[in-house]
Amino acid sequence: MYDAPVRPQTRRGMMPAMELTPLQADIIASQMAPHSRGALAIQVHDAVGSTNDIVRDLHEAGSCHGAAIFAEAQTAGRGRRGRAWHSPSGGNLYCSLGWHFNCPLDALSGLSLMVGAMLAKAIGQCCGVEVQLKWPNDLYFGERKLGGVLIELLGECEGGQVAVIGMGLNVAMPSLAADMIDRPWTDLSKASGEIVDRNRLAVTVLEELVSGLPDVGSSVPHQWLDQWRRRDWLLGRSIVVEGSPPVAGIAAGIDESGHLTLHTDTGHCTVAGGEVSILEIGARA
Repeated sequence: MYDAPVRPQTRRGMMPAMELTPLQADIIASQMAPHSRGALAIQVHDAVGSTNDIVRDLHEAGSCHGAAIFAEAQTAGRGRRGRAWHSPSGGNLYCSLGWHFNCPLDALSGLSLMVGAMLAKAIGQCCGVEVQLKWPNDLYFGERKLGGVLIELLGECEGGQVAVIGMGLNVAMPSLAADMIDRPWTDLSKASGEIVDRNRLAVTVLEELVSGLPDVGSSVPHQWLDQWRRRDWLLGRSIVVEGSPPVAGIAAGIDESGHLTLHTDTGHCTVAGGEVSILEIGARA
């Protein structure tokens, strides 16, 4: 038996005209709890190639731990497998966080799922929007993509692992950029029916990450499995996972390691990675 997935809920009322304020590092820092604020070095840029690359440069220069890099736009944003992540200026949230984990590499196998669960929780707290999670790294509202996570491991350092946690959230997608996106999408302003304070959203996201990331590698992260399973967007859908050969079946949730499980014609199957396609949008077994 599986936990029932959360269904998206939208507040009633018409969304007012967008009056977005710029991201500001001092405002974000001033609204954070002292412990969280002390763990981070926050930067906000107008436009960069990729926020992940800035964190990578900081790592190569000495240390990137706690570096939280925001940008109003990215000219070379990327998603999984090197895909371009369209990152226009005008109101979304693009952030990368550098973090040193005191654990072996295999303990980070479920990191993207854990971060996704943290983001979903933060969005619920800040915006009142119930987000679902598509394995392995996407955030959805209804049948539309809301954001994503990109984890890049930078290697071993001082007995642990260094990672860049890249996050992109559609907050108020500029109308001129909408036609450049090749898949169904939505943003938090549409989902909530309200103007979203991006500085406040940044605070809530960072607070959640600073609270949860130190527990990676211990037994505590297993608590996020229930949160993720409750928001499982794929559960019960007919899917195909790319591979050699591809695997088709009914999505049956994730296991204790964060791997995707399927019921196939030949039995139960576990998949550690791969691109997932839906055979029939909206259909569930």
